[in-house]
Amino acid sequence: MNDTALPQLVPNASPEFIDAAGCKAWLEHVPLANIPAAQRQLLLQVEEFNRFPTKAVNRLAVMEALREPVHFVQMEQAKRFTNRALPMVESEVQVFEDTVDLWDQMHLGYLRCIDAVAEGEPGIRSQAGLVCQRTLAYAGLKMFHHYRAYRQVPAREWAALHRVYARAEELRVPDEMVKDYMNRDVHDTSPRIAYLRAVLMGMCNPNELAQRQITFVAFLLERWADRVEILKEPVREPDVPELVVDLTGDRCAERISLAEAGRGVSVPRYLDARRLAKSLRNRIGLLRKGESPAKLALGEDCVQPSCEQLLVFLYRQWYQPRPTRVLERRSAMNEAEVCNGMASIHYHISGQVFRQPGTQGDLSKREREELATFGRISTRHDDEYSESKGIVLERWRLEDESAQGLKMLRPAGSPGKRFSHGQLIGVRPADSKNFMLGQIRWLMINENGDLYAGVRLLPGLPAATAVRSTGINALKEQYIPGLSLTGVPALDSPPSLVLAAGWYRPKRVIEVFVDTPVRVRLTDVIERGADFERVAYEILP
Repeated sequence: MNDTALPQLVPNASPEFIDAAGCKAWLEHVPLANIPAAQRQLLLQVEEFNRFPTKAVNRLAVMEALREPVHFVQMEQAKRFTNRALPMVESEVQVFEDTVDLWDQMHLGYLRCIDAVAEGEPGIRSQAGLVCQRTLAYAGLKMFHHYRAYRQVPAREWAALHRVYARAEELRVPDEMVKDYMNRDVHDTSPRIAYLRAVLMGMCNPNELAQRQITFVAFLLERWADRVEILKEPVREPDVPELVVDLTGDRCAERISLAEAGRGVSVPRYLDARRLAKSLRNRIGLLRKGESPAKLALGEDCVQPSCEQLLVFLYRQWYQPRPTRVLERRSAMNEAEVCNGMASIHYHISGQVFRQPGTQGDLSKREREELATFGRISTRHDDEYSESKGIVLERWRLEDESAQGLKMLRPAGSPGKRFSHGQLIGVRPADSKNFMLGQIRWLMINENGDLYAGVRLLPGLPAATAVRSTGINALKEQYIPGLSLTGVPALDSPPSLVLAAGWYRPKRVIEVFVDTPVRVRLTDVIERGADFERVAYEILP
């Protein structure tokens, strides 16, 4: 018996079509040039058809007729909520929810066909492998678009995925090969492959990946998911915990010991990823020897060194046990002050509005009057300026921390700016006097709308500075905000400058103002983020 609540069948359901021929005729009038309108019409009609009583063979034919236009509309709509800073604005949230709802309705349509197979309805048993594959594929697409929006996949979605694969096993069709022309390149698939694509995608920490990386992993899994076997008995590799999934559970697969599996897993399945791991190792080795990604069937868009780095990352996620942390995290239930954007970070580290170096000594008329009247200069105007420029501090909750990283939470409804992967931030925990610089490593919004962020702290103590170009064409250029970091020999980290993205060029000479102007030559890029570059430099005489 299926635990997912299927929509109730009602005699008065009145979709615009009741069979495949009628569906195809109706689809000719769906305005595919107007993607939002087309999505709304498809969502309403698939939802209504899922309430319409009909034979499973007819239902399957209609669902198959719907697939191509639904996929086209869904992929186009996804462009409206992917590659966005978080949290999404209301219009983006609405598109995301409509997209997930349409995937869900497709999933439910095929799920009803699985029930008909189990109940022995005539004519549908021969299609058991296809309907199981389709149902698992749509469950995976719901999850995939959660990842693309950096949303937490609800536990109920994992439970639904595992239940359908269990049904495929009961019907003895997990390895039955079927065609799926909605796949980009590899059309031969099976219920097992569809299931593993969803599981392996969930295992690779997609909240830490950029959009292009998420798409690339999906591209790889279309080809490589069949290299993982699903077994009822443990694999028993030396020094490698079992990769276990519970078909009655509501979580992704994870590597745990057999003792843990025996205690907490009701219906275990053991994933044998050795063939997949070997394929990854071979490609990583060939890339290091200079082989091109294209010749290794990694796609024309895959370039070095990012390709190798991602394959190493996937190898660790899919095959290796999770390493123990070099620096243990500790629970941190206090708050932190957070800001993003170079102007805001510079303001909060320096404690004052950025002014052109050399002009601070020239007091304005207002400042001279305040100094004569009150004996001091008011900071009220700086405060007003900072608020008008949006460089106010946000309050985040620290979930846990280590010397090199933080996990932070901003509760739903809290005021604040939007954040992006790879972005530079300034952060000051409640128990610290000074700000630190950090980079957003991952972002995720849970079901309640809370925004979570993983932050890697940049080594060194930050200071606010000012930089400008040098040369004949730059004589009249003004300074702009910049940041510096002290060296940390213990981490093999040299003194560095943190500049706005695009500033680095090999051997470029710039002027840095500390107490006086200093000319420096940029020698190397230590790291690049979404909106910054951290660069090494040498001081010129």
